[in-house]
Amino acid sequence: LELFGPGHLNYRVADTTFQVGHLSFFQANRFLLDELSLAVLAGMDGRLALDLFAGVGLFTIPLARHFQRVVAVESNAAAARDLEANIAGAAVAAQTANSPVEILLNDWQETPDLIVLDPPRAGMPAEAVQRINRLAPPRVHYVSCDPATLARDLQAFLAGGFHIEEIHLFDMFPQTFHIETFVKLVRSA
Repeated sequence: LELFGPGHLNYRVADTTFQVGHLSFFQANRFLLDELSLAVLAGMDGRLALDLFAGVGLFTIPLARHFQRVVAVESNAAAARDLEANIAGAAVAAQTANSPVEILLNDWQETPDLIVLDPPRAGMPAEAVQRINRLAPPRVHYVSCDPATLARDLQAFLAGGFHIEEIHLFDMFPQTFHIETFVKLVRSA
């Protein structure tokens, strides 16, 4: 099999163009990406944000425009390369780690102001949820494509001291049973 062309597509979301290679994941419904990004990031700013399961940087780049420091974690090597290219192309500052989330969190000590999660269909590794609960950030914004794994993970976050502030549903695959869910979790007082 021979590949012709640059080996990637460009997708425009809000004011950013994302390079997405053929081995990287990107949300398929480009018509709802502005709304999803806005919902996840609206009104957020601060000192430190973690973007876990960052992919090619859909949330990383807007986070870097509003937080003093952003760390984006992506385990897929192809997506991590696109992430680096997208950060450079957007001229923002963000630190990247090509690592499984649970491994990075094992050694992480600093409490972030916000953690954004957009895991694959399997949801969060249990040890990653436990580690986030111990870090006790004031906010976790969770994007999920699977209601069953989302429910499992939310149960663990609620038991760890969070409560649900908002839930948004995005019909990313119209006329199918698939739904993208965004949940704002806030640390309970």
